[in-house]
Amino acid sequence: MRGDPKAIDLRQVRSFVVLAEELHFGKAATRLSLAQPSLTRQIQLLEAYMGVALFHRTQREVHLTPAGQTFLEQARITLEQHDRSIEAAQNVAEKHTDVLTIGFEPCAAFHGLPQVVQEFGRRHPKVKLISYQLNAPEQEEALRRGRIDAGFLHPPVADPKLIFEKVLEERFIAVLPATHPLAHQRRIRLSDLAAERFILFPRKLAPGCFDIIMNLCRDAGFAPRTQHETSEMTLCLSLVAAGSGITLAPVCVRRWKVPGIVYRELDSDSAIVESGIIRNSGGPSIALKHFLGVWQNHLSKSGGLSKRRPGARSGVTARNGK
Repeated sequence: MRGDPKAIDLRQVRSFVVLAEELHFGKAATRLSLAQPSLTRQIQLLEAYMGVALFHRTQREVHLTPAGQTFLEQARITLEQHDRSIEAAQNVAEKHTDVLTIGFEPCAAFHGLPQVVQEFGRRHPKVKLISYQLNAPEQEEALRRGRIDAGFLHPPVADPKLIFEKVLEERFIAVLPATHPLAHQRRIRLSDLAAERFILFPRKLAPGCFDIIMNLCRDAGFAPRTQHETSEMTLCLSLVAAGSGITLAPVCVRRWKVPGIVYRELDSDSAIVESGIIRNSGGPSIALKHFLGVWQNHLSKSGGLSKRRPGARSGVTARNGK
């Protein structure tokens, strides 16, 4: 019989998360500074309260069950929210005037996020900035739960109650191995890549950006044959350089100088993908206004706001991300 969820305490949740990461009771117990029997008891209590098995156990291996996989995602959010609450209270004691928490998709690194964080800290030293890498759906959920103040993502935005403010727009380009037969051309037709093996990111990482790539290929008369999926752009570019496939990406990736690859314009109407800040309705906080101002200033100086080519079409709309 399932127990009262209120009986679950944070020690059990934290023990579960550490064991899920280690998949080894001995190593997890060491990380938690617990005796192994105590860790086993914590997990048994948690499973008893929930009425489900979170782990498959054998004498040699420990694996998460499907229920455990689902619970892991929410457990991490719970612990992060708990830690953030403590940090917020500590920041008040440390006389920080504000705390700004940002969620971001991986592409933010290409748009100057590290430099913006550094400049923002220099200009506003009393504002503590906290950042989490989250995909688009995770950012929406984090905003609804109050876990972040704003996010940086590619629209569309599913929740109509959330506000999307465009920061920049850019077109797509092809990323090819330097040895590719088309590498010598300045522009290439997307249809000429129909037989290629593609290296893409999982759709859940950035649904809006992923869908634009799919639509571009569909309009060119083919569905991309995905050879490999990865959430790491550095790995994606390394695989392209090694000749394992090609990819399509926003033009911002050209800032990443990787030996063995070339970036080529598409000789067609390449869709425009937008990136921007998502936040709850109501006016943005003073800290968020300052942060956006620093970011937009950085983009204007670095040429980060891509110019739209004549005839290029927008893959999303800016007002509400739909």
